[in-house]
Amino acid sequence: MKNATFLQKMLWLLCLPLILLSCEDKMDEHYEVPDWVADNAWEVLSSGEHGNYSIFLRGLEISGYKQMLEGKSILTIMAPDDTAFQAYLNEKGYANIEVVPINEVKKLIGYHVLYYSYTKENLVNFRPVGSTETEEEKNVDAGLFYKHRTRSSDTPELENRSDGSSVMVYHLERYLPVFSYRFFQSRKLDAKSNYEAFYPNSTWTGDNGFNVSNASVKEYGIIANNGYIHAIDRVLEPLETIYTEMKKRDEYSTFFNLYESFGEYVADDNLTKSYAAAYGVDTLYQYQHNGLPNIACEWPVSSSLAFTSLTAMGYTIFAPSNTAIDSFFEEFWAKGGYTSLGEVDKLAMNSFLRQFIDAGLAVFPGDIEKSISSTKSEDKIVSVEGSEINVNPNTLNDKIMCVNGVLYGMNKISTPTTFASVLGTMFQNKEARSFLYAMNGTSLQPSFVSNNAKYIMLIPKAAQFEGSEIRTSYSTSTLEQNTEDGWVELSNSSKQGIVNIHSANIPETQSASLPDNGIRVITTQTSWNFWFVKDGKITSNARFNMQLNPEFQGTVFSSFTKVGEGSNGTSYWFDNEQLFSAENGDLSRSIAICADKRYVYYNFAQLLKEAGITVGETMMNIFGKGRFVAFIPTNEAIQTALSEGKIPGATNASFDEDGKLTGEFDTATLKDYLNSYFITGAKNTIAAYPYPGSSFKSGTYKTESSVAPNLIYTDNGSTLNLELQGHGKCQVVSTYSNFPFAFGDGCFHLIDGVFLK
Repeated sequence: MKNATFLQKMLWLLCLPLILLSCEDKMDEHYEVPDWVADNAWEVLSSGEHGNYSIFLRGLEISGYKQMLEGKSILTIMAPDDTAFQAYLNEKGYANIEVVPINEVKKLIGYHVLYYSYTKENLVNFRPVGSTETEEEKNVDAGLFYKHRTRSSDTPELENRSDGSSVMVYHLERYLPVFSYRFFQSRKLDAKSNYEAFYPNSTWTGDNGFNVSNASVKEYGIIANNGYIHAIDRVLEPLETIYTEMKKRDEYSTFFNLYESFGEYVADDNLTKSYAAAYGVDTLYQYQHNGLPNIACEWPVSSSLAFTSLTAMGYTIFAPSNTAIDSFFEEFWAKGGYTSLGEVDKLAMNSFLRQFIDAGLAVFPGDIEKSISSTKSEDKIVSVEGSEINVNPNTLNDKIMCVNGVLYGMNKISTPTTFASVLGTMFQNKEARSFLYAMNGTSLQPSFVSNNAKYIMLIPKAAQFEGSEIRTSYSTSTLEQNTEDGWVELSNSSKQGIVNIHSANIPETQSASLPDNGIRVITTQTSWNFWFVKDGKITSNARFNMQLNPEFQGTVFSSFTKVGEGSNGTSYWFDNEQLFSAENGDLSRSIAICADKRYVYYNFAQLLKEAGITVGETMMNIFGKGRFVAFIPTNEAIQTALSEGKIPGATNASFDEDGKLTGEFDTATLKDYLNSYFITGAKNTIAAYPYPGSSFKSGTYKTESSVAPNLIYTDNGSTLNLELQGHGKCQVVSTYSNFPFAFGDGCFHLIDGVFLK
């Protein structure tokens, strides 16, 4: 959103903490203060030359920061004068700073004490990489590194876990937002309206400088020998986390409690090593939310080494009100078989929450307006799941700047993009949870959400997974299979295979709905695997191929029922007893080893052996020649042709009752003749298999015969015709509705006659 290149750089940096260390080392370039300045920050503030700061100075003493200002550290001070501080105390109901609880004083005063030394220019366009950039480079992402580390933090707290034990949660130091005019210029936002949307009681005065959170600057860059002081007109109120702000607002309690259901205490080794002993505990913890952004943490990233990201990034949450979530439940999940929010699958709920979270640059009202009016993808507000967040500005109630991002409250939910897509069914329906768990193990979800493509999706239920010996573990949101080591989680590659064979990316010119009558072949997302649809029923090519086995007694086609219509496609239940599976069989081997006269290609296979084309389990005529297409005469057609002497190279040939082929054979002639029934990728482009409407187009194709004419293939829309150029015509038999017997290495059709030569 907003600045795609900038966001990409930030995300890349998050993955490289060691590189970020070099960025942090550049901070010494911000320490430089003229050596001719005699007074330290404490002395400058005490002098009265720049105003009266007695209350602030007393706060610094109470907080233990006096020595720091006297020269023990390099720092930047945001200094509110006595008028500003007394106004703050009056607003909070305190007679003077002496009666304010000491921890509150430390938290408040610490928010005015920044690490490192920053001039006005540093804060207008802070560059975390130091001063080595050219002027041109400084104008790239100018002002976007706007947050600065302060000494303000909450006291570590003992909190109770669900098992009754207590842990100490450590709170990190706050970062302070400094909004400069360069920040808004780079974001292409109106500074005044966007700043004041979050600070309605403050006034934007930073057209030539900056505002510091809720305060305006009265005097920039007062020099001390250990840093800089910027005089401000208000006390800076420490920003809280998104978690804290949401928790104290009852109107968002449902969203908050749903988020809380993923909460967990996570031991932090670095914090433990550094600070645990000081607090008399063995371990320090951070409170996080499993599978969700850690909005309870003061920092958007956990590592202090990620300095560049800490100065720029944050979360934006659009929290729906209780009423909005209740309405959404009735309109969405209740229709999918759920009876309460608490019953909704954890994985579906986690995804629901993620639909309302943007991770990157803080989202301002101007960004929302731009997202609505613009057609550019870089202007869209994108969730942490990669889907567009649809926000209606008229539904926003609250706008709250937080220490780790931004919180909006909204009173109505537009169906989240992911839930409105073809994937909506698996998030909505209780019976679709198994498929949801399969999808979760893949990286495919973003592609199914995009409106740049359209899809048809078959949604298998738990019973169909069970039929394929895969069980659903609802407690862990996983799929499991039985192995020698017992039940283990299904591999991600297996999950992806399940998703791919049950989904199809539909060309723009075709319908994203299954037909209730007629026939249609649909290419799945598993290469060279298909669905065959006939008169309101569906099968896969793998199941279709099962009928080649004379022992098969199952049902080839299954009924289907539309269950969802999304923004980019349609989803269906289907009543096959098992999952569809990919066809991984080897057609050439199956033909080569055929020894059962009940197979539809048995007679053809025996002729191939007699001609020396088949050697063991290999068909030598197509070996190493890529994918192939064969047009195989039926057993009956071959028997008739043999009896009439119409197969070159075969004299007085016939099959007896046991399927044994006898006769006199000219191997070379028979071989060349049989090769005319094959076309291969070595001589032709085979980008699809032939069937009515296929992209395997009508035309002339070269056969594997060394002397035979070319094969003329004609797709008439409902029938498929063949002609060995000048030597008779054949037609694909209608028995199988012109569907190909499709395998990974090739396919075949049965034809009603033989070519005459």
